[in-house]
Amino acid sequence: MKKPAGEEKGRYCVLDDDTAFLEVARGQLSEALPGVAGLFTADPEVALTYARNDPRLLYVIDIRLGDKNGIDIYHDITRISPRARVIFITGDTGGIEYGRMREKALSRGGIDFIEKPIKWHELAIKMQNHLKLIEYQFDLEDRVEERTRMLIHADRLATVGTMVSSIVHEVNSPLTFIKANQETSLLAVQRIRTECGDPETRRLIDETILPGLTDSIQGVRQIEELLRSFRRFYKQEKTLTAIDLLSIIDDVKTLTIYNIRKQAITLNIVNRSREPLEVWGNKQELIQAVTNIVNNAIDAFEGTGVKPRRIEITLDRSDDNLVMTIANNGPKITQEIADNIFQPFLTTKSEEKGTGLGLAIVRQIMKGMGGDIVMRNKQDDRQLVEFVCTIPLYRDRKRSK
Repeated sequence: MKKPAGEEKGRYCVLDDDTAFLEVARGQLSEALPGVAGLFTADPEVALTYARNDPRLLYVIDIRLGDKNGIDIYHDITRISPRARVIFITGDTGGIEYGRMREKALSRGGIDFIEKPIKWHELAIKMQNHLKLIEYQFDLEDRVEERTRMLIHADRLATVGTMVSSIVHEVNSPLTFIKANQETSLLAVQRIRTECGDPETRRLIDETILPGLTDSIQGVRQIEELLRSFRRFYKQEKTLTAIDLLSIIDDVKTLTIYNIRKQAITLNIVNRSREPLEVWGNKQELIQAVTNIVNNAIDAFEGTGVKPRRIEITLDRSDDNLVMTIANNGPKITQEIADNIFQPFLTTKSEEKGTGLGLAIVRQIMKGMGGDIVMRNKQDDRQLVEFVCTIPLYRDRKRSK
């Protein structure tokens, strides 16, 4: 049973109203281009359907298609697939009309013009070269589009970084006065308590005033640490240093603690190595990468009934590498998303929450450090979604040099 036209896939399409010619073309091109899928049809409407399903097809079109014109058909194809390339073929040779037809075909976008009878080996070579050019064109355009979007995103992040830097500065000034006044008040209350002889007043100070002041001072210190983490996160710094992974985890905890508590998530840190775990790279980039993975795990729980909710960061070493596994017991990732999870602009979040660049940037950061990242989905024997980062250890890196 023939598959519906919309289900067909190929790398090239041959359109000719002569069915005998199509059978010869199928045999010759299949032999000359092994591994390259071809589509063969005498119906222009079917060719248009192919164009809707695959913008990378190379077309080989006969100029005369009964009462229709192959050049016009190609024009219709380009309305659907603007970057489609075509090689025109014809059995009409010689005379003024032939010259006009050839000129028209090439001026309307044809990349070649071939006469029948076809020299199949030569046609196959030309098709192979043009197929490579098509792939190169699409790959180049995809890269340009990806880079453009990433530059736009980077510009937005830079703007946010400037705003955060300004906010941190503005918040720090009054915070300094608040902390100083609280610490002064604490000293004063402690002195009053020492000199006070009234048991009821001392009890009030011990049970109410001192705990409140102590908690307030601790709260201010937490805000200060959060502001320092924000400054480190957004600071445009390209310095490469030896980085202690435990310090990175501390910064990430500070940056994500509010949402972790809000979602009632338990965050566990497991260090299985008895030796220091240092890597070489940019500290801010690594904080960004780990924070992104943790935030994705937090978002995965939203709207689910998963309980208890757990995120676990495990640090270990394997040979000369640090292995950092960030796992969560949230929902399994769908296969379609899992297959493309590190591709740019893939996101399941709303436009306000996600751009689809996060994990692509994470992978870029990991590879820039000489490492890599893989995702392991939930399976029958694995009850966690895991992101496993492998990065060369710093001291082994120095020793190898």
